[in-house]
Parts: sequence; structure tokens; C-alpha cells
Amino acid sequence: MADKVTFSLQFSHELEKLLKGNPRPIDSDTASDIGTEIIKQMKSRIAAGISPIDGRGKFERYKDPKKYPGKQKPKSPVNLELTGKFLDALSYELKSGDSGVETYIYYSGDKENLKEKGHRVGANGQPSRPTIPGNGEKFDAVITKTFTDIYKKRILDVLKGKG
Repeated sequence: MADKVTFSLQFSHELEKLLKGNPRPIDSDTASDIGTEIIKQMKSRIAAGISPIDGRGKFERYKDPKKYPGKQKPKSPVNLELTGKFLDALSYELKSGDSGVETYIYYSGDKENLKEKGHRVGANGQPSRPTIPGNGEKFDAVITKTFTDIYKKRILDVLKGKG
């Protein structure tokens, strides 16, 4: 089970040679952009009832949306939002890594971490609806393109001497 997902890079031998003068090209601005944009994409996908995890597609519908307070759970899309606290707890943290600064995306707060674990295993009779990729999983194509484009721009800037 994943409590967080890490964004870091491993470079090919050829790219390492090109980056010889800057072996750790991912700076904190780039890593922050990754965190901000990925969380924005995750929230957008989840709000539309679509899992941010590759291969999972749409979240399974709520069986009995009437049991939730204030009729806040429509049958579809399943947006995992009742009070908003769960998705508001999506956070990122920056740490030093082999390629520069790495981005860790996770849920801050013990209660929200428990909710994500519950969504992963389908606790209390609910279907499994994890939001952070676990072992062997990856983000869907939309989110993958987002962070790939940010990394690509940064690497090209470094190679052009702009970084």
C-alpha cells in the first residue's frame, strides 16, 4: 500500500553525459511545479469520478447515496468529496534526491491517510477507489503527460544553458 508517491528521474547514460556539468538538474522550482500540477490534475480527475491511477477508469458508483448527510453524494460521478477535507489534505513535499529535488505526493494528516488506505482496500463495504498509485501502479496518461512535460522542459532548459 502506498502512503505517498515519489517523482524522481533516472537518466540514461547518454543524457548523463550531456548533463555532465549539472548532474542534479531538477531544481526546487521544477519539483514544486510537479507537486502543484499533479495535485491539481488529481483533484480534477477525482472530481470527474475518474481514478488518477492508470487502468482503473471511472470510480464505481455509490450503492446508496441517500445514506450520506445532506444528499452530498450523487450516484455519479463518484467524486470522493463529502466535507472536502480528504482531497484538501493532498500535499507535496520536496526532498533531495539523485537527480536533484524530488517531489513526494501524499495525504497530510493521519485521518486522511486512513481514508486513502480505506479507499485502496474498499473498507466498510465500499468498492476499492485508491487515489495514489501503489506498488506496480502508475498515474494515468493525463497525469503522466503533465509531469513528463514539466521534466522535459527543465532538462531542455538545462541543456540549453538556461538552468
